Amino acid sequence: MKFALDAAGEEPGLESIVQGVLSAQEKAAVAGMPFHGVLYGLDDDIRDAIRTYGGDFKSFDIVNAPEIIHMNDQPRDVLINKPASSIIKAVKDLKVGFVDAFISMGNTGAIVGASRALLGKIKWINKPALGIPIPQKNSTGFLLDVGATSDPKAAHIPQFAAMGSVFAELVHKIKDPKVGLLNMGSESNKGDAFSKEVHKLLHRTPLRFVGNIEGGDIFTDKADVIVTSGFVGNVLLKLTESLPGILMQRIKEKDLLDRISGFLSDFDYTRYGGAALLGVEGTVVIGHGKSNSEAVSRAILRASEILDANLINNMREKVYHTRRALWLSNPFSRGEGSEDEI
Repeated sequence: MKFALDAAGEEPGLESIVQGVLSAQEKAAVAGMPFHGVLYGLDDDIRDAIRTYGGDFKSFDIVNAPEIIHMNDQPRDVLINKPASSIIKAVKDLKVGFVDAFISMGNTGAIVGASRALLGKIKWINKPALGIPIPQKNSTGFLLDVGATSDPKAAHIPQFAAMGSVFAELVHKIKDPKVGLLNMGSESNKGDAFSKEVHKLLHRTPLRFVGNIEGGDIFTDKADVIVTSGFVGNVLLKLTESLPGILMQRIKEKDLLDRISGFLSDFDYTRYGGAALLGVEGTVVIGHGKSNSEAVSRAILRASEILDANLINNMREKVYHTRRALWLSNPFSRGEGSEDEI
């Protein structure tokens, strides 16, 4: 397999990217699944970094991408004005099949925008969603959306739930995963009009919907897949990421620190590598801008897991059956148009 790596931009730094790729290549070789790295960025700098950290140039391709995308660049501006940037070049290569997956720790908006515009959406999916693993009491959950679609329509959330269910089943190996809707209360009549409408729609799907999930239920085993809007999910994600550092600063007693350090490590973003961008016709993993080499390595291995699971084809089928069930259960929408319009 060939993995495209964004080796340009302001964060996390070329050194972390190259070290992460080398670490992932070692782990993949041990597992009998070697891969070829394709690095996009300033070619001379990339060669120097590979040489510095002892990489084998036979295991890499280098694509010169001289235009730098900054963290505050807007997606539309990147698409129009920076065609020679690492993100645009890598997504185009993913589109034509030169690479099998794209991993970037760069500007999330630019990655999502380029993926939507250049890769296109998976059939039956209206909006993409970013999903991340979350630690739970006895397993690993999956939360989406955490930032790809900040203001979805109610009908988009069942699509997110279907994609998340496929991810949980094929990547996390959870059979018939439970789906929960993040809300302000567990009762079906709680929440704003949007949440109430989503609750009704999810009940009409073939998914294993267990109802509303309150904030206190997120890290329990009440639901394996938790769905919400990208706005709420992104706020929750950044709150969760901040907790380990704040708690570690507050803790002074060494014995207490020893007891909870393992628990806090479950919330460390480097453990999971990155968020999977679901709903586009290509495997894209977006990591944290502050990722170290370990996070980069794990993001690459996560992309490998997604490819092994044939995730896109399975999501396409799951979302189709979910949308069809909604269409069949609503005679008013059937009278208005085709099932593709729900």
